[in-house]
Amino acid sequence: MTDLPAALARELAHRLGSPLRAFAPAAGGYSRGTRGIVTLADGARVFVKATDAEPTDDYRAEAVVSAALPAEVPAPRLLFSCEVDSWVLLCTDVAPGTPPPEPWREQDLAAALDVLTTCARALTPAPIPGLPTIAERMAGRCEIWNELHGPASRLARVEGRWTELVTGDTLLHFDPRHDNFMIDPATGTAMLVDWGRACTGPDWADLVCLLLLSDLGGRDPEEIFTRHPLGAGAPAEAVDAMLVMLAGYWTRSARLDSPVRARRERSRRAVLD
Repeated sequence: MTDLPAALARELAHRLGSPLRAFAPAAGGYSRGTRGIVTLADGARVFVKATDAEPTDDYRAEAVVSAALPAEVPAPRLLFSCEVDSWVLLCTDVAPGTPPPEPWREQDLAAALDVLTTCARALTPAPIPGLPTIAERMAGRCEIWNELHGPASRLARVEGRWTELVTGDTLLHFDPRHDNFMIDPATGTAMLVDWGRACTGPDWADLVCLLLLSDLGGRDPEEIFTRHPLGAGAPAEAVDAMLVMLAGYWTRSARLDSPVRARRERSRRAVLD
């Protein structure tokens, strides 16, 4: 066993009814903590993620959301969550497959787009009360255009209204990067993992995020968006307002020293384009 604290190993063995035989840390991801696949003495496998680093809000939120996702949502089933000593622990089924490489391959992107269609259908209206809205999740994190260009600029005017325009009652993942999808090589289907940033908003918002968060390999995001059933009916004014908000967020965050600084800068350029 490596990288799995003793308190978590004991809790997992107790709850799962079998001693732990091996732990394989998972590569990728940017959240702090421990994550990987546990193999039990009886041969069963589960995925675990845990953190003892503040803030733990995303982990606690993911536990609530994952427990309430309808069966038709292509996401790993939450087996249990708990707090052990100072750790927040989540245990789920193992999602088959691996994250798709960047840039997106055609078949992987198609599978991810299918997931967003399924999620929007199953998660409208949001099955969980009390989730933050997009506006609440992004408050204080994206306001920049008034400061840079003044209140009379078009960007600042849209920025002042985006919270009125980007609204809806769909439960959104709100972080559909390529590495939050798992592609099953046997079926070509995808699962969406890591629901810690879930919020509510319009059903097309995750589609915008997917097209700007990962490398499309030269594909035209507007063409993909307008062909997709979620994008085809999206009001242009609201989509523009979300782009202004995201451009502000990534312009601010790309200045910060962070392991994802280069990724944020790429997203900033993509949304400005």
